[in-house]
Amino acid sequence: MPDTPDAPAEPGTPDTTKPNTTTGGTAASSGTAPLEEKDGMATTTHGPGNDSGPRQAPVTLAELLERRAKDCPDATALVSTEETLTYEEFNHRANRLARVLLAHGAGPEKLVALALPRSVDMVVATLAVAKTGAAFLPVDPAYPADRIAFVLTDAAPALVVTARTSADRIPPGPGIDRLVVDEPETADRIAAAPDANPALVELDAPLTASGLAYVIYTSGTTGTPKGVAVTHAGLAGLAGATVERMAVDADSRLLQFASPSFDAYVFELLAVLEAGAALVVPPTGTLAGETLTEVLTGLAVSHAVLPPVAAASVPAAGLPGVRSLLVAGEACTAELVERWTAQDRRMINAYGPTEVTVCATMTEPLTAAGTPSLGTAIPGARIHVLDAGLRPVAVGETGELYVSGDGLARGYLRRPGLTAERFVADPFAADGSRMYRTGDLVSPRPDGGLDFHGRADEQVKLRGFRIELGEVASVLAGHPSVDQAVAVVREDQPGTRQLVAYVIAGQTYGKPAPSSAELREHAARSLPEHMVPAAVVTVTAFPTTPNGKLDRQALPAPETTADTAGRAPGNPAEEAFAAIFGELLGVSEVYADSNFFALGGDSMLAITVILKAREAGYSISPREMISNPTVEALAAVASRADAPAER
Repeated sequence: MPDTPDAPAEPGTPDTTKPNTTTGGTAASSGTAPLEEKDGMATTTHGPGNDSGPRQAPVTLAELLERRAKDCPDATALVSTEETLTYEEFNHRANRLARVLLAHGAGPEKLVALALPRSVDMVVATLAVAKTGAAFLPVDPAYPADRIAFVLTDAAPALVVTARTSADRIPPGPGIDRLVVDEPETADRIAAAPDANPALVELDAPLTASGLAYVIYTSGTTGTPKGVAVTHAGLAGLAGATVERMAVDADSRLLQFASPSFDAYVFELLAVLEAGAALVVPPTGTLAGETLTEVLTGLAVSHAVLPPVAAASVPAAGLPGVRSLLVAGEACTAELVERWTAQDRRMINAYGPTEVTVCATMTEPLTAAGTPSLGTAIPGARIHVLDAGLRPVAVGETGELYVSGDGLARGYLRRPGLTAERFVADPFAADGSRMYRTGDLVSPRPDGGLDFHGRADEQVKLRGFRIELGEVASVLAGHPSVDQAVAVVREDQPGTRQLVAYVIAGQTYGKPAPSSAELREHAARSLPEHMVPAAVVTVTAFPTTPNGKLDRQALPAPETTADTAGRAPGNPAEEAFAAIFGELLGVSEVYADSNFFALGGDSMLAITVILKAREAGYSISPREMISNPTVEALAAVASRADAPAER
């Protein structure tokens, strides 16, 4: 990667970044050393004992697997309800698939899209891509067709790997080779391929830590997703820190909770490969509440990486087998820490944007002593808390968090302007490297940790998902009847945060204003479920502050009850869903036309609806829940619970 911030390397361009030689920082700038005060400002010190720990030698994903296959070939590597693979079997399967991928054009600095559900096959395919030197591009088959098409067009991968159950979700495109791994002919080719590690002569270039490892698309401020390009350079530091902080060893069984479309998937995989532990791959479907509890107990999970909202949905006291928990993705409360650590369980809080190799900071094991900090920098990472003039702030003062070091991404795929805006020159480094402007507001603690104080822009984290409000508004503004749109996160009831959109409709184009349900359905055609607003409110004008800016505080709360009584539930299915709505939302009267989201529901509670419906004998998918939010509509699309939950 060129050192200049406006020229990120693209697939096909070797990465020539000079390695960072600084591993330490300050409490204000890295969160890893005691603070020194000078004129009220925290200063940078890089001396013995002030670094973030010994740096590990760079490593690639492929090397991690091959080491384990050599050192502990018979140890359990992957576990699911359907099969168990040893490290030797895992490595052999990845090698066979890698050779078929090479025959289809995979190679160093190229992208291979993986459109597979959470499964053992997805994990094997991830390592197979790594063995070719290519970077994997996860594409969630459950995402809307428009979003899948955008990602594939924007990224232009050399190959799309999918399965028969997902193939019809992948739109045909010019120049994109598609490999359906479980088609009989393809499966026979893979089975017949050599299972030895690919030799250097089979690759276009040697595998190095500077090579591209993965590209993950995340929400974009301009209304379209953007791909973050990450190399292997930060993997070693992250793997070592995760194993040490979570106390992962060869006997551990770590849950593969994250969707492959999020970088926490890499987090889980690295910890397992570094320690020679087992990765537990649960069935496809929503993991929360009772379902997550059943997976944790039934598959004997000992370690898990969860967003706080998922950790809060399971009974900490009822999971004696879970020895270690790492939470990340959103703010962690003191109450959650107290509940989990009360069980004599190791708990870690971690932080990091997609623009670094998963995370930049981790805490030591937490104690029930107030809201946890974001932790300190992991080996190879540097963090800086700076004011508007890029000067370190004082202890207790709020500044913007910047991240640099080995794990820094190359930038945004084919977005040089946006890359230059967010990846800026690091004034604290002598090697010409860059730092990422996170937009997160934090303050340094006297002990070196960091306290989180929100965002400097419109990006939000909701239930562990990163959401750019501008993208939500842009999609809604694309409706032919909508003139303007904005999106906000509201907390009208303590502890219940909702994504709510507001539109001005039917004025410019003279068309009738669409209903909230119609606008939510419009959004669901382009946005993943976690970005679909819980409610869309039509207003005649947006309130403004005296200086003419949008006054978000003055936007009206969405209606949470029906104005008039509706039709009573008329069949067993409607009665079941009405009862579920009433129980979860605390509403005494629920009618056939009652809308779950209009009554105050959100996407996290929607998961509970799905679980409660299964208990009542009905099966609905997350997409059906989003598109059919009324009692009547859900009852019409629901099938019996013995049918597949994901359709």
